[in-house]
Amino acid sequence: MKVSSVVMPEKAFQVLRDGENCTVEFYDNVKSNPAVDGMTGQTVPSWDFDRYILQIAYRPNLAAEIEADYATWLQKAKDAELTSESQKVRDYRDNLLNTCDTVYCNAERWAAMTADQQQAWATYKQALRGVPAQEGFPYTVNWPVMPAEGEESK
Repeated sequence: MKVSSVVMPEKAFQVLRDGENCTVEFYDNVKSNPAVDGMTGQTVPSWDFDRYILQIAYRPNLAAEIEADYATWLQKAKDAELTSESQKVRDYRDNLLNTCDTVYCNAERWAAMTADQQQAWATYKQALRGVPAQEGFPYTVNWPVMPAEGEESK
């Protein structure tokens, strides 16, 4: 996830222990990006960076283990974020498809639609199914526009 902060990460990662589990936060692509304080108008130090979070079971010497193979651990965190964000977008998309099927495209309404209206809904549903194939998925999604009731495909 892209982050902007007035606090620069001190290390490439940190382990935050919570009992038997922990969160490992990784900081990548840290770049200085001075910002203007909205209250004072003064330029203040600021940093932009990518933060990746990995939830794992805590174990002794975990920090040393990560340091010894940092690139692999960073990739695990990136993969975990990608999986999580992808699932969120798919869940939202699936909810839209379900609403489409149960509210707008149920048997009664479908039978009352013109062929053009049915085509508009079929096109919309296909565009929803194609969301995961979009370039930039899951971080950039161009959601299709739901047909208006009574709208015919153009």
